Amino acid sequence: MVKPLDRKLFRELWRLRGQVVAIALVVASGIGVLIMSLSTSQALDETTQAYYERYRFADVFASLERAPERLIERIGAIPGVQTVETRIIKFATLDIIGFEEPVIGLLASLPERGTPRLNRLALRAGRFVSAGNPDEVVLNEPFAKAHDLGPGDQLQAIINNRKRTLDVVGVALSPEYIYAISPGALIPDDDRFGIIWLGRDALAAAYDLDGAFNDVALSLRHEVAPEPVIQQLDRLLEAYGGVGALARADQLSNWFLMNELEQMKTFTSVLPTIFLGVAAFLIHMVLMRLIAIERNEIGLLKAFGYSRTQIGWH
Repeated sequence: MVKPLDRKLFRELWRLRGQVVAIALVVASGIGVLIMSLSTSQALDETTQAYYERYRFADVFASLERAPERLIERIGAIPGVQTVETRIIKFATLDIIGFEEPVIGLLASLPERGTPRLNRLALRAGRFVSAGNPDEVVLNEPFAKAHDLGPGDQLQAIINNRKRTLDVVGVALSPEYIYAISPGALIPDDDRFGIIWLGRDALAAAYDLDGAFNDVALSLRHEVAPEPVIQQLDRLLEAYGGVGALARADQLSNWFLMNELEQMKTFTSVLPTIFLGVAAFLIHMVLMRLIAIERNEIGLLKAFGYSRTQIGWH
């Protein structure tokens, strides 16, 4: 048997069905945004970590002027270091057909045989550079898309004051350059800055760095803090023009990416709060108006023996 208060409740809900549906939709939107935001944030976190692990994103990065390859043994002997990857990194001016403004390219070395031990590339099109072909290059995908370049295309580059024609053989992504930002820039600009990977021998010959390197990346053993390793690495590289090592947290691309994820987490809490706050305000307004309108009915209900608790719950 339906109780009188329940019958009255159903009648009120039907009479106010438009307002009830509107409030329900606002509440559902807030809950939906919350679930969607939490799911997206968690998925991006897990995807980022999986991407970093799969392509062996380094834990420590350091740049220097020039150091001999034999220094690898001393770097690898630092407590906590698991893997050492030396590289050659230089900047060059690029000439892109159909693009009038100057373009800066970061030239990074790749092993001509095998794959890098750290900061491996995710090949998106074409192939990697091959031994004996010093003009073959791989481009990072955002830069290649910005200039409509792909395997089989060519571009001009001024490398160590010499103009060379480079043959694009591949397009790739790197965990180290998810955000490719040129020196002095505040935001990524794929039209004016790109990452170009060349063979190690070709880049060493162009800059007279045979048997030497000017950049090093390290991976650390599990649960090893980067700060002690960075201190010892800085002391070791000081004599070779080291400019200070960085932990992964301070690496530019990773720093940008982590800030984007943190902003998303902030929106995860802000947007649902707004929706649910509006819903609470609407419910409050409707209830206050109902109480003001139905004061006579409330008095009658008390006269019929209903308690304050029963009426308040209704």
